[in-house]
Amino acid sequence: MAKKKKLESTAPVPMTRGQLSRAQREQQQVRNLYTAGIALAAVLLLLLAFAVISTFIIRPNQEVASVNGTKISRATYNKLRNWSLYQQIQQEAFNQQIQQQGGTTGVTNDTLTTLMQQLKNVDSESLLDQQTVQTLVDSEVLRQKSQAELQINPTADDLKALAYKDFLPQPTPPPSSETPTVEAVLTPTAIVTSTLGITPTATLTPTATATPTRGSPTLTPTPTATLPPVPGAQQTAEAVYTGYIAAIKNGPDPRADNICSYGCPGLSESDYLNVIIEPRVRKDQVTEKLAATGIVTEVEQIHAQHILTDTKEGALKIRQMLDNGADFTQLAVDMSSDTSAKQNGGDVGWFPREGSSLVKEFVEGAFATETGKYSQPVYSQFGYHIIKVLERDPKRPLTQEEIDAAKTKLYDDWFLKAKAASTITPVFAQQQPTPTTPPLVEPTPPPAETPTPGAGEATPGASTLATDTTGTQTGTATGVTPTTAPATERNTPVGTPAP
Repeated sequence: MAKKKKLESTAPVPMTRGQLSRAQREQQQVRNLYTAGIALAAVLLLLLAFAVISTFIIRPNQEVASVNGTKISRATYNKLRNWSLYQQIQQEAFNQQIQQQGGTTGVTNDTLTTLMQQLKNVDSESLLDQQTVQTLVDSEVLRQKSQAELQINPTADDLKALAYKDFLPQPTPPPSSETPTVEAVLTPTAIVTSTLGITPTATLTPTATATPTRGSPTLTPTPTATLPPVPGAQQTAEAVYTGYIAAIKNGPDPRADNICSYGCPGLSESDYLNVIIEPRVRKDQVTEKLAATGIVTEVEQIHAQHILTDTKEGALKIRQMLDNGADFTQLAVDMSSDTSAKQNGGDVGWFPREGSSLVKEFVEGAFATETGKYSQPVYSQFGYHIIKVLERDPKRPLTQEEIDAAKTKLYDDWFLKAKAASTITPVFAQQQPTPTTPPLVEPTPPPAETPTPGAGEATPGASTLATDTTGTQTGTATGVTPTTAPATERNTPVGTPAP
C-alpha cells in the first residue's frame, strides 16, 4: 500500500525577534525619509511663495514716504529711480561720445558700467536714493495742492499733448554767412536734481549758449527769427513717441537699438505719462493760472548805464572826474573794468525794480538815483558801480524773459508755501536737495560808510550783498551780470530715434 504524501504548511514562517526588529527599523527609516522629503519640499514651497509675495506684493507696496497721509510706494519709487538712472546712463554715454569726438584719449566706461549695474539692481536697493524720494514727495505735494487750491486736474489729452511736444522735430535755420555772436555747444540738461515737483529729462541737442565777457552787465543774445514749423511735425512726433514708448518698456539688459543700447527703464506708457509727464503738466498749468491774476506786465522801469571799478577809491576818483565835467560814456569806455563797456559805453538797458535779473544792490542803487544824475559808489559782489539813470518810464512793458522770470518766481513762492503746509515723512524729504555744485562764495563787503553826496546827487544804493529777486546768484562775471531767465524747456527724452 503506497504511503500518503505529507502535506506542507503554507503559513508564513514566523520571524525571529531579531529579524522583526530589523524590518521595523527599515520601514521606519523609509517613512522618515518620505516625511523629511515632504517637509523639505513644503519649506521650499513656502520660501518660494514668500519670495514671490515679497517681490510682487509686500516690497512694491512698502511706504517710502507720505504726504498728508498719502503713501508713496516702493513701486512708484522704482519707476522713477529706473527712469533717473536711464537718463544718467544716456547722459554719460553722450558725454563720452563728445569727448571721443573731441580727440580726448583715455576715456573710460567705469561710470557708465556702474550706472548700468545700478539700473539692474533697483529692485534690490536697500538704501533709497534721497533725490528720487525728494522728487516723488514734491510731485505729490504738487498734485494734492494743485487739486485742492486751484482745481487743476490734467486730462489724458493734456499729458499726451506735452509728451508729443517733446518729440516735435525742430526747424533748421537757413545757412547764414554772418558770424554768430553765440556759440552752439552741445550742452545736455542733466537729470541729477529736481526741484518743486518737476522731473526734468536730459536733452541731447545743441543749445545756443551766450558766453559773457568779464564784467558784462547784460547778456544780449542775438534775436532769433521765428522759423516755420516742419511740415507734418505733429504726425512725426506721434510716430516717434509711439516707437519710444514701445522701446522703454524693455528692461535693463542692453538691446541693439539707439534707445536701449545701454538698457531701458522698463516703463509702460501709463508709467511714463503719470510719473514723468504729469508733474510737468501740473507745473505749467499752475504757473499759468497763478500768472493770470498775479503778473503785472507793465511796471516802472529805468534805463541806466554804469562804470565799474574794483576799489572804492577808484570809484570816488571817477565821480570826481564826472563832477569836473567828464563825459560818462567816455569814462565807461576808458576806465570801466566791465569789458563790455568798450562796445556799449556801460549801458545796461531797461530793467524793473522787482524781478530784475541784475544784482539787488545795483537795482536799489539805480532806483535811488534821480533821472539824469549819477550815484555815489554802489557796492556789489562785482565791485563798485557809478550808476547814471538815463530814462525812467512808470509803465513800461516787461520783456518776455522778464515775464517768464516773474512767472517762475510766482510758482516757486506758491510751491514753497504749499510744501511748508504739508505733513511729510520721512523728514529729509521736507528738505531741498543737496546742490550738486558749491554755492558762490560771496566776498565780505567793506564797512558801510556814509559818503557825502554831491550837489543834486542821489543817495547811494544799499551795499548789503544779496542775490537778485529770483534768489539766484550771478557769478561768472565781475560786472552786473544778470541771471538770464531759463529758456523754454524742450525736455526731449534721450535716445529718441531720428524722425
